[in-house]
Amino acid sequence: MLNEALTSIKGIGPTRAERFAALGLFTFSDLICFMPREYRDYSRVTNICDLKQDDYAVIRVTELGSPKTVRIPRSHLTVTTVSVSDGTGRLQATWYNQAYAAKNVPTANGGYVIGKFDKRRGMKLLQPAFASVIPGIQPIYPLVKGLNQSIIRNAVRIALNSCRDEITDELGESIRKEFSLMPKADALENAHFPQDAASLNAARRSIAFEDALLFTIMLAYIRSLRSREKGISFDVTGIKDEFLKLIPFALTNAQSRIIDEIACDMHSSAPMNRLIQGDVGSGKTVLALYAMYAAMKNGYQSALMAPTEILAQQHYKQLNSIFGEKAAIITGRQTKKQREELIGKIAEGKVTAVTGTHALIEGDVKFRNLGIVITDEQHRFGVHQRAKLGSKAATPDVMIMSATPIPRTLSLILYGDLDVSILNDMPPGRIPVNTKYVPQSKRIAMYRYIEKTVQEKAIQAYVVCPMIEDNEEMESVNSAEAVFDELSEMLSVRVALMHGRMKNAEKESTMEAFRRGEIDVLVSTTVIEVGVDVPNANIIAIESADRFGLAQLHQLRGRVGRGNMESYCFLLSDSDSKLVRDRLKTLTETNDGFKIAEKDLEIRGPGDFIGTRQHGEVSLGAALGADMNTLLEAHEAAERIMKEDTPDCRRLIDKAKQKYERSYKDIAIN
Repeated sequence: MLNEALTSIKGIGPTRAERFAALGLFTFSDLICFMPREYRDYSRVTNICDLKQDDYAVIRVTELGSPKTVRIPRSHLTVTTVSVSDGTGRLQATWYNQAYAAKNVPTANGGYVIGKFDKRRGMKLLQPAFASVIPGIQPIYPLVKGLNQSIIRNAVRIALNSCRDEITDELGESIRKEFSLMPKADALENAHFPQDAASLNAARRSIAFEDALLFTIMLAYIRSLRSREKGISFDVTGIKDEFLKLIPFALTNAQSRIIDEIACDMHSSAPMNRLIQGDVGSGKTVLALYAMYAAMKNGYQSALMAPTEILAQQHYKQLNSIFGEKAAIITGRQTKKQREELIGKIAEGKVTAVTGTHALIEGDVKFRNLGIVITDEQHRFGVHQRAKLGSKAATPDVMIMSATPIPRTLSLILYGDLDVSILNDMPPGRIPVNTKYVPQSKRIAMYRYIEKTVQEKAIQAYVVCPMIEDNEEMESVNSAEAVFDELSEMLSVRVALMHGRMKNAEKESTMEAFRRGEIDVLVSTTVIEVGVDVPNANIIAIESADRFGLAQLHQLRGRVGRGNMESYCFLLSDSDSKLVRDRLKTLTETNDGFKIAEKDLEIRGPGDFIGTRQHGEVSLGAALGADMNTLLEAHEAAERIMKEDTPDCRRLIDKAKQKYERSYKDIAIN
């Protein structure tokens, strides 16, 4: 039954099966392993008078009005409401663009209504549902168009009931006893349909442990294979001293230490596979320059791939100062003649150090003897893009640079196949960004201050918003388009807009105009996050800052303070939550990205901290829903299994290889 097609479930025909396929679900086994993204606790009744903003609530219905549906003029929005009272207060059960919901409203008092409470717009329960009994803890699954929670829950229930006897315990009894893990069938049952909070937590821990254990075993196996590969052994004698004479500044202690680590890797006969984690502005690029210089001194070429043309141009400027005419840049904007001439020089080996965007990996770009591949801001590249670049040489050294600080404990799990270097100090003279929390009541005053400062000091400012356009269901969140319209009318400075739906050429043109000083205030979504260097940008205001994680806010803050003037970051929020204020307070107290990342991990857990998909196209599944102790226990167990040559250990290694067989190349590259 585990391999039974979903079309054998009543109600899932060919069309609906395509919807499930869009989620990667084809069989009963896929459904059973499809974990909820979150849970809603509807296990107890709350009085309307006790409701707090954003509560997911169960309200006992003592009085029910008649449903009403209205269409909002000059919009495509319909709003359906029904008045609900529980004797302690009254609210409006409210649906947006769901006029059919009126048919599902009971005709008599009694029962319960569940939904998310929003008092900002007048005591509303958003997108609610009526129930005759208290629903308990409900799983919430990722959705695609054409599927809803009810359809997925019903399908999962049928799959679990049909296959329960076939679910086997891959970990074995000894590991389950040692780490107090649920039998797998029980864990899956309680992960999808928990009886209570305790059984849910135990189930999620058990499934997360297994996912993390098998994933870590796979990374350790890949690492052991890679150590046997034959790479290039570079002669690095005296190269560091030569290189230091070419740069106009002294290295920090961390930069010097990591250059020594890179030199050791390059000298080794095994290919380098190193991740450089450095905070915003910590000086990662000089490490790439050293590695490329060392390759050149050994007669090899190097490639540095950047996610945007603007970043590639910045890299080219630095390469040119070291390599002169032997440096080159490849972008999508070059003419056919320019490109052909440049490609010819690369193929002949006349160009030593090459940078560029994804244009670097096109099939017509051939290297004579590529020795090292470096990718900047690695999370911006798809794994297959990196694969294409790596395939330009047999076994090149690989270096990945990231400005996203990840706590060391989490790095052990996520990057077990890489050597990790942490660049944890800043170049001297870097002025910390002055960060302020701004309540909504002072928002207009803040923008007037930005206007005055831009005019008097001839500086520039960013304004970042969490979404592109207004959303009726998120009325309190200011969109980039709305803020652009507001500031264009309110401020007497040059305001421009940039967001992810714009064409790449339009985005690059806007960013280039900002860099040239032709725009005073750039209103944007998070597309400005990647490390563009605009030294004259000294203010960044972040709307609805509570909608971002701390690590992402820190990344955004890094867009300013890149010159020698005092810089400011303003965090706007209208939330009255103490937790939100405490989170944002962390940013006002420190500029250390690793401390902020640790705090973010502590507050949100690994899954929300890094997202649910890592290592290219490989999902870590339930592991990212676990706490760090569970992940570390799994990591330690995996290390032990790799060292012990027993039948159980060999079985688990085979299981890990089998589970990730289809994704092996993706993991190995990333």
